[in-house]
Formats: sequence, C-alpha cells, structure tokens
Amino acid sequence: MQAHETEFWIASERNGEYPFTREDSFERKLRRHRKLQAQLHDLVDPQRRAIAYLERVEIESVLDRANLTPRQRYVCEQYLNGWTLQEIGRQLGVTKQAAAKTLKFALIKLKQAWRNNPFYGLAEVYRSETRRVGSRR
Repeated sequence: MQAHETEFWIASERNGEYPFTREDSFERKLRRHRKLQAQLHDLVDPQRRAIAYLERVEIESVLDRANLTPRQRYVCEQYLNGWTLQEIGRQLGVTKQAAAKTLKFALIKLKQAWRNNPFYGLAEVYRSETRRVGSRR
C-alpha cells in the first residue's frame, strides 16, 4: 500500500500534469496538437475569411442605408463586435440603460431600412455558391 501512496503523492506534485509520465511528453503532445490545429485552420481559413469579409460588407451597407446617428452607429458597431451594453455605456459616459435605449432606436431604424430595401446578403450568396460548387465534386 505504501508504493501506491508514493505514486499518488508524486502524481499530485506535478500540478495537473498527471497522467503524463514525463514533463516533455506533455509538451510534445501539445506541440503536435497545435501543429494539427494550424494545418486544419489553413484548410478552412480562406473560406471563413471570405465569408467574414462579405458579412462585414453587408453589415456596413445596411448600417449606411439606415441613416443612423453617429452615436447609434457606434453603439451598433460595438455591440456587433461583442461589447456589452455596460461597456458601451462606460465608453460613452452614460448608463447601461441609455446605451440599450440608443441600440433599441437604432434597431428600429435598421428594421425599417431593411423593409424598405430588402437586400439578399453577399455572404449568403457566397455560401450558396460554395455549396453548389462543392456538391458537383
């Protein structure tokens, strides 16, 4: 029983590296994993970059058509970039509720612009074309 307790003690001293027996084996596995991830990313990355670009173009055109005030446009852009309303409000020097109200009015304008001038997005066209071309192979 003493041998098992010693092995457990040694394993617990490694700060989470157990069950790897050698420290360098974990680093080797991590390097291999990162290399494989990079290879997969290189295969998929051009298509994702193209879609992201087309989506950005589409979003910009919708924001331009909505005739937003500079403040409304800023709030929309930051919200789409993943900022919270609290962070946006802090940047503008207003409360979270004021930022939410600005976003609400901007969304009303965006919906109205969309209804008046429907726009089949470039990103969706690209996705459908790549699916169509990919299905022929």
